[in-house]
Amino acid sequence: MKNKIFKILNDLNINYTNYEHQPVHSCNDSKWICVPWQRVKSLLIRNKKWTNFYMVIVWEDKKLETNKIREIFDDSKMSFFEEELMMEKIWLKPGSVSPFALINNTEKDIKVVFDKTLKWVLIGFHPLQNDNTVVLQMDDVEKFLEYLGFEFVYGDL
Repeated sequence: MKNKIFKILNDLNINYTNYEHQPVHSCNDSKWICVPWQRVKSLLIRNKKWTNFYMVIVWEDKKLETNKIREIFDDSKMSFFEEELMMEKIWLKPGSVSPFALINNTEKDIKVVFDKTLKWVLIGFHPLQNDNTVVLQMDDVEKFLEYLGFEFVYGDL
């Protein structure tokens, strides 16, 4: 699975470093991994009507206030994705979610929101599996998302 991501990154001439490690299933699990990146979490949320879907990327220790997402998109009450919805939308289970997973969202119906403080950082994401972390510059993450056809915003989260 990760080879699809590496191929796209290579085709786009994106500089990255891949780190292999033991599988991790949460931010807490990853604390022991010695990789030079900013630790973040990628969360999937949906609105109450199940009509709008969001991937929100914030610092790993930040508590997400869904009201801020509601303000950005003028949407209704929010909830986290259920595992079944996650499998339907990105074909992954919890623990492997990252912007790279959007390669599997063929409907392109997930909106991406980054915490505005992540704009210029070196950042790491799982490449569709949680036993690797790909570290790259944030502007290269943007380039990847643009290639896939996803819009993204930075917000005050």
